Amino acid sequence: MHRLGVACILRRVKFALRAPIVALLLLAAAMSASVVEHPIEHPGVVPKDADCSSCHVNKTKGKSVHAAMEIPCTVCHLAQTEGDMTILNLAAPKEKICFGCHEKSAQLRRHKPTAKVGCVDCHDSHSSPRRSLLREHTVPD
Repeated sequence: MHRLGVACILRRVKFALRAPIVALLLLAAAMSASVVEHPIEHPGVVPKDADCSSCHVNKTKGKSVHAAMEIPCTVCHLAQTEGDMTILNLAAPKEKICFGCHEKSAQLRRHKPTAKVGCVDCHDSHSSPRRSLLREHTVPD
């Protein structure tokens, strides 16, 4: 097997083992957060076991797809149904959510220490047609 393939499989196994712990940490962070950033209204009632990718196919396609797309969306997103509308929020503040799985020290090694933007300002958290989940228009360092 190709060396990159083995590394990818090992990373996914490690990620799958950490996912339940990460979900609990993110949930705790969300519950302690006093301000919820930019809730999204999703029409209709979304069941807890919904397969979001059945409608949001574009989130699982691209040159680079985040490994988190293989775990339930509720690890990063909180869904709350109100009547016939489902409100979606991030499970943790936008500037902290990536560090539920990714080490902060790794980010600092790859980016200039003077960068004052968050991960999702330059990287899409789902998928991208560009390498490293980069957005089409990124914020300069």
